[in-house]
Amino acid sequence: MIGDEAQALDFARKKIPDLSMANWNFVRMANQGHEMAFYALDDKERKNRLRDIEREWRDFASRVNSISNAGLDGLIDMLHYSGYFLGAQAVEVEVNDERTDIIDVHPVIPQTIEWELEERNGRQVYIPYQQGQVGKKVSLEPGKANFFWVPTDPDIDDPRGNLVMAPVLQSIDFQLQIMNDLQAVLHRQGWPRNDIEIVMERMMASMPPDVKGNAKKQVDWLTEQYSRIKSMLDAVEPDSDYIHFDDVKINMTQGANGGRSLDVRAIDELVSVQVLNGSKQMGIVTNRVGSTGETESWGSITLKVFTDGIASMQRGSKRLIEEVARLWLRVKGIQAVPVFTHNPVNWENEEQRAQVRLLQQQFWAIAQLMGWCDADYAAKEMLKVDRAAGEISPQVRVSFSAGGGDLGDSNQLPGGLQQKNRGLRPVKNL
Repeated sequence: MIGDEAQALDFARKKIPDLSMANWNFVRMANQGHEMAFYALDDKERKNRLRDIEREWRDFASRVNSISNAGLDGLIDMLHYSGYFLGAQAVEVEVNDERTDIIDVHPVIPQTIEWELEERNGRQVYIPYQQGQVGKKVSLEPGKANFFWVPTDPDIDDPRGNLVMAPVLQSIDFQLQIMNDLQAVLHRQGWPRNDIEIVMERMMASMPPDVKGNAKKQVDWLTEQYSRIKSMLDAVEPDSDYIHFDDVKINMTQGANGGRSLDVRAIDELVSVQVLNGSKQMGIVTNRVGSTGETESWGSITLKVFTDGIASMQRGSKRLIEEVARLWLRVKGIQAVPVFTHNPVNWENEEQRAQVRLLQQQFWAIAQLMGWCDADYAAKEMLKVDRAAGEISPQVRVSFSAGGGDLGDSNQLPGGLQQKNRGLRPVKNL
């Protein structure tokens, strides 16, 4: 029995398939790569990146989190796991004695941190402490330690985070009980069994005369015959025929509880919903699309909700990595602004992204033709280039088509491309 919820979650995510899948989905989808950019202090619009500093940062990022030899990527995975299963993300930065470089960045287990409300400069503030040697607590407040902390969904009056996965423990416990019960039921009635009937009348008729007159001998003789028949039937191969005397009757059509059955699927659907809700998962990412009634159409919507939850956890790790970067710049004597960005989770398929891209192209083409922006601005917003390659021909008219009606002589785009029934429609001979 594990009394601590955090320890129970850590154990369950290593042993329980549903929690293992939840951990895998969260951590893998939350880390799609990242980019660290540095800008000068006076570069308010962030146009010119400091490439030399970025190259130096990449060397530093490759050697942090040395205990796992996974670099900054591995550290981010640990932070996201900690946020989901341990209630907070926390790191402590180790600076060398000369205060000229960072030795390493260590992830901190949130459960090792204790918070105490104390007075500082006339204000009541929460101070983090960690157990040190010989039972002495070590303060991790600013100025005494390079400790950075981001809780997960904290309560209003508490700096500690919440275990967002804690509700799944009750569901997993219920699931394990159901599985044990189902195992017993399946062993009892899950397979049809033959009803072997020993015909007592014939057994008594074949009983030796010296046995019939002695009750004890009768019991011993019947027990011996029972054991003989049982051994004979146990030795029969699955594909062999039954060969026996007429004092044994085998009912082939009636197994024990043959007319009864158990709807295992209905029970699994009941438990699955509880497990999915407790683990913050969607049926589409846990192989439960059928059992949860989730269709493919709703799948993309639910996956969008799921990825939005991941994005909220990414904001916590973004804050921590930028804090580490600011400290790294300070000890290096560099003045710059770090901007850490996670790559977005691609929840759309390629066809959906292409359709969105086409709609964006239509929007900027219409905006340019309506005189709302110039060609250079539209090109910059659409393709991230400084200038447009040319102007739109005055012979091209753009309109929306609700019903797909023909707006001109031809629907051919330059270069032989065809635009079907909606969107951009070039019309010649205006």
